[in-house]
Amino acid sequence: MKKEPTPRQRQALEMRAKIQSAALTLFNREGFENVSVEEIAQTVGCSVGNIYHYFKSKDELAIRVTQMVDEAYTDLEQSYLASAVPAREKLLDFVGRSLEISARDEMLYKAFIHGLRYPEQAVLKKNDTRVYFRLLRELVDICQKEGSIHPSYDPDALVEDLVVLHRGTLFEWRIYQEGFDVAKQGRRMAAALLRGWQTPPAEN
Repeated sequence: MKKEPTPRQRQALEMRAKIQSAALTLFNREGFENVSVEEIAQTVGCSVGNIYHYFKSKDELAIRVTQMVDEAYTDLEQSYLASAVPAREKLLDFVGRSLEISARDEMLYKAFIHGLRYPEQAVLKKNDTRVYFRLLRELVDICQKEGSIHPSYDPDALVEDLVVLHRGTLFEWRIYQEGFDVAKQGRRMAAALLRGWQTPPAEN
């Protein structure tokens, strides 16, 4: 069972999130290169030293924002590993839930946009230490063992396809928002991909 954070740990997490949210707002409005650590501190209402207590640099502040969502993905990973539900259903469930997490968390979406504007920071590139990418790969692997994905497919290529699906669906949700069920749309498209992946890829 996961231990509850202490009041001091909760306070630290809240301050970290506050710093990240303020920084991303400034980065998106003024441009990353135009924002100083001093300006971030002034916006948050803390000292520059307090920011450096949590982040080594402005670059690290931008890069590490995506790690905040990994706790939610870790909880999902543990529940999937303990469940006897078919692997195909676990994968479809994760596609829907990960989209819901991305859509409802304003700071995570800001980090996504920041990653697009500053690709040199590699915020959005595949990173095997991130729970999101690891869990996708685990689910694809067990789908291949189960038979819901044909074993001839390269699992890394399938993970890349699912990441593209996630990001494209998130953009579509951002355009329409009202009336756009991001989880339902993601699951529907992922189900179509899985139907195609049941049989070996066609010869070129």
